[in-house]
Amino acid sequence: MAAMIACIAGEEITRQWSDGQLAGEELGRRETPFGLSGPIYHVTNHERPFYALARYGSGLAKPAPHRINNRANIYALKDLGAAGVLAWGPGGAITHDLAVGNLVMLSDLIDQTFLRNQTFFADCALGYLRQFPVFCPALSRVAAEAAGRVNLAHHTAGTAAVREGPRLETPAEIRTLAAVGAALVTHLFVPEVFLARELQMCYAAACYVVNYAETGSRHRPFAAGGLFGGLVTATDAERVTATVRRMGELVSAVAAAAEAGDLSCDCAATMARNVEVYGLSDDWRTWLDAAP
Repeated sequence: MAAMIACIAGEEITRQWSDGQLAGEELGRRETPFGLSGPIYHVTNHERPFYALARYGSGLAKPAPHRINNRANIYALKDLGAAGVLAWGPGGAITHDLAVGNLVMLSDLIDQTFLRNQTFFADCALGYLRQFPVFCPALSRVAAEAAGRVNLAHHTAGTAAVREGPRLETPAEIRTLAAVGAALVTHLFVPEVFLARELQMCYAAACYVVNYAETGSRHRPFAAGGLFGGLVTATDAERVTATVRRMGELVSAVAAAAEAGDLSCDCAATMARNVEVYGLSDDWRTWLDAAP
C-alpha cells in the first residue's frame, strides 16, 4: 500500500471523496506524538496511488488556520512512508498577472503568521535550517509540467504572503504586501513547508486563485451577499471548480514521476549536517527525543 507522494488539502479532499472523484481506502486519523492527524485516504483510482490528507472538513467543520494540527499531519504522512507532499490551497490574487482559476506553483513565501507551532524542535538546535529553496524545485517542476499536459492555466513561480487569518486582509495590508513583491495572499502552507523540511520531505505548493485580494476601487466593488463580497463571480467559481477537479490527476502524475525516479533534489538530506554534528540516529523518529 506504499505511496511515495501525498496530497494535503482542505475540503477539496473530503468533497471529492464523498462524490467519488477520489476513491480507495479510508485510513482515518492517525495517532502521533502531537495528537491526531487530519483524515487520511489512500487514493487508488488514478494512474498512480497517493495519500490524501484533509486539513479540515467541509462546511462549518473548518477551524481557524492556526488550529490545524500541522505537526501531526506531516508526522503522520512521513510515518506512512510518504517522501514528498504536493499541497493544495486557495489564495487571493494581488498582482494583475493572475486570474481567478489559475494555478500557481509557489516559489517563495512571506510568513506573517504568529500563532502556529512552526517546528518539531522548539527546545533544541535541530530546527535551525536554511530555507532555500523554500519549495522543492523538482516537485514543483513536475507538477507544473503535469498542469501543462492537461492544459490547465498555471504559473511556474510566484511568491505568496501567508497571513494568520481567518479574516481576510484590509486594503492597506494588501497594498503593503504588493509593495514587497507578493503575488498572492493565503492562510495556508505555513508551517507545513517548514515541518516537511525538518523531516527531509519534498514539499511543493499549488495555490489556486479563488478571488481578487482586497485592493479597493481598482477592482470590483463590494457586493453584499455575493461570493467573497463580489470579489468572485459565478463564472470565476466555475473556473475554480474546474481547476480543483484536476487535483487528483496532477498528484497522481507527480507520484508517477517519483516512481520513475524523475525527482532529483536535495530534500532528503536537509538534516544531514545535524545528523553528523549531533550524532543522530538514522531513524528520524528518534530526533524528536533529542531535546534536553
